[in-house]
Amino acid sequence: MTQDDEEPTAEEIAEAERLARALERGHSAGAVPEDALGAAALLRFAKDGGALSPERSERILEDVLAQARPRAARPRLATTLLGLLGLSAAGVASILFVVRSQTPEPAALPAPPRGLLEAQLSAANMRSSLTTLDIETMRYRQAFYAKLRERYG
Repeated sequence: MTQDDEEPTAEEIAEAERLARALERGHSAGAVPEDALGAAALLRFAKDGGALSPERSERILEDVLAQARPRAARPRLATTLLGLLGLSAAGVASILFVVRSQTPEPAALPAPPRGLLEAQLSAANMRSSLTTLDIETMRYRQAFYAKLRERYG
């Protein structure tokens, strides 16, 4: 306030309320002038040496406990399920690895016979008809598929 006979402004009242809250809690929560807070703290310290009264101590404790949030319960079921899921995935991967490692060796396929190679060469040079090539190709395919059936069932 500037003079004793004037009423305080709304800004001065709001500043005084912020200063009172800051002194009550021991720290400023908003825009409180540092010089006013320091002067008020020195006056309070000169009065009681900074000691807390038992009532004030209880009020602060109740306020802290009221604002404190309880710890969130740890999701033990979710952790357990996640662990079981990981173990099952590892088991499936192990089974796949064992099954893949037991695959049979590839079949030894028959080499194309000389008659097929000659028929291909004759057809490429247009010296013979494609009928001979078809017959030789069919014979080779039969031998090829027979070998695959023998190896893989």
